[in-house]
Amino acid sequence: MNYQMLLECHAAGTAITKKEAELLDLELDSQIASIKVSRTQGCIEVAPDHICKSALVCKGSFWITCFASVLDQINPVSMGTKARGARVFDELVNNGYVVTD
Repeated sequence: MNYQMLLECHAAGTAITKKEAELLDLELDSQIASIKVSRTQGCIEVAPDHICKSALVCKGSFWITCFASVLDQINPVSMGTKARGARVFDELVNNGYVVTD
């Protein structure tokens, strides 16, 4: 099952298991690496409104932003570690997907 399907299930009310969250964490790292080399990745497409709402992010957010937000909710990082959402935002800015001017 890919991360988009898991986010669809999450939005429909199905809980993501700890094991699935661990696998999703690895997938997020892979997606972050891929946005550095390709502008055609699905993770940088705008997610549907219901996915954004369930991820607690703004409408019109990228799939990868929703992905990171859900993981941060399910399995928060330890103190002193940058949240996944913040890591994704930094990468999106650094790679020109988001402009902060």
